[in-house]
Amino acid sequence: VERAKEIADRGNYDQVWCVFDKDDFHPNDFNKAISLAESLGFGAAYSNQAFEYWIILHFEDHQGGGMHRRDYDKKLNALLQKFNLGFDGKKSKIISEPIFNLLEGVDEKTGNERRALAIKRAERNYNRLDGTNPANEESSTTVFKLVSELLKYID
Repeated sequence: VERAKEIADRGNYDQVWCVFDKDDFHPNDFNKAISLAESLGFGAAYSNQAFEYWIILHFEDHQGGGMHRRDYDKKLNALLQKFNLGFDGKKSKIISEPIFNLLEGVDEKTGNERRALAIKRAERNYNRLDGTNPANEESSTTVFKLVSELLKYID
């Protein structure tokens, strides 16, 4: 967030977003980063514990609740296996083009766009929380806020 402020101070931006994970950061540091971003008028697209939770929500209606980030790769790879895809979150964390295309695709069970499902699921889970201590609110993500904002600019 501090680095984002340095960059924002040098430019003229309509919006600034900070995207980060909880990982193993101290709860106070995580919560302070969110508070600082909000106090500066920045968006905060965070995931507790890791970004992979956002990806999981494209495929599964995970209701939130604790899931350690070490388990995200296994869960995500189990979901991707039927599409003959894999994700290496331990080394590269790269979202390959085939995975990205799958995330942008349609869920075969519901007929809905996966992205729309992920937004709906993440927002529902987020709204169930009181937001007073995001470091303790796992599994949760506010990436849906950033994605919803970006979708406003797509033709």
